[in-house]
Amino acid sequence: MKGYLYLMKKAAFVFISVLVYFFSHAQSEIIKEVFRLLPDNKAYHLTNATKDSMLEGKTYYPAENDSDEIVAYNYGISENVKDYLYVSMSFETKQRATGMIEIRSFEMINGDNMILVSQTGGVWQVAYSQIEFSTFIYTKDKKLIPYKNKILSATDESIFMKPGIPDSVKKNILKNSNMTFDLSSKKLTLSLNSLYISNDTTLRKWLKGDIVYFDWIKDHFTINKMEFQY
Repeated sequence: MKGYLYLMKKAAFVFISVLVYFFSHAQSEIIKEVFRLLPDNKAYHLTNATKDSMLEGKTYYPAENDSDEIVAYNYGISENVKDYLYVSMSFETKQRATGMIEIRSFEMINGDNMILVSQTGGVWQVAYSQIEFSTFIYTKDKKLIPYKNKILSATDESIFMKPGIPDSVKKNILKNSNMTFDLSSKKLTLSLNSLYISNDTTLRKWLKGDIVYFDWIKDHFTINKMEFQY
């Protein structure tokens, strides 16, 4: 029996390794190059050598780690989108905080690529929110340039609120919620996260939804639909 379990575990490990290999090689080279070119302050101040190591699947442990605080950085991909990657930050000690930087590329009409960089962080289901959202252009000659023009119709909580919402309700929603982008699915999404709001019908009735989906059309995003997740 022990031998059988060992073989099953080994087969599962091999299967997972093959999947990781397949998906990482299906991933676009553009998004990997963008990761290498990102300014230090947009990617946890990782060095180029560290980025290359992480792209090979290695976990990065900062030199300043000690027995009381062990931070680990990992690179990951999406099974649904090839022009995407993320870098996660988590603790292997008792600290609960986590963070993630997501990078996503969208093809533009002129042959360049629109690059979205989203950083989120906090303690999941306690206070986890959007920290920063940046845009760049990855040019045909492989340069990464900050992009200042507006590409989304709205990026604050008002996008979820119905017209005529009372100020007191609006303040309550803002006080008890946070927003996060998700770049890992085929459609860009923006979510209003709050279990408090989900369970309060008085607040919920003033919302059009708590998640909005965007379509990438002709070099900008348009709202596809808005709905409640639960």
